[in-house]
Amino acid sequence: MRRYVSDTAELTDEYGIQIGRWTQYRDLGPLPFDAMWCVIPPGGSSTEDVHPEVEFAVVTRGTAIYEAGGEKVEVPTGGVILLEPEQRHVIHNPSPEQPLTILSVYWMPRPEAGRPDAGDGAGRD
Repeated sequence: MRRYVSDTAELTDEYGIQIGRWTQYRDLGPLPFDAMWCVIPPGGSSTEDVHPEVEFAVVTRGTAIYEAGGEKVEVPTGGVILLEPEQRHVIHNPSPEQPLTILSVYWMPRPEAGRPDAGDGAGRD
């Protein structure tokens, strides 16, 4: 059993917030996904981000407001937001006192049947 805590992660400044990529945990070895801690200061916001991966983001501390496509969604502690590939988004921390912490897990989407990049369509896992 291993334990990883955002409070002790090595963070860097990226996207206007602090990021702790899980590649810092060398004992994990290769994973079937990528992950990072996202820490947004009180009253802060990320810069707009867009990427080819699917993103599954779990709010681990605070409340997040995700803004995407003109829509704003509030996500409380323990809540999850799922972002589709190429979905432009900004994350806001509405708290004037508490940092917002998110665990972001992301991966490249699997090709869909019938698409040119779907391979032979056999559906192998």
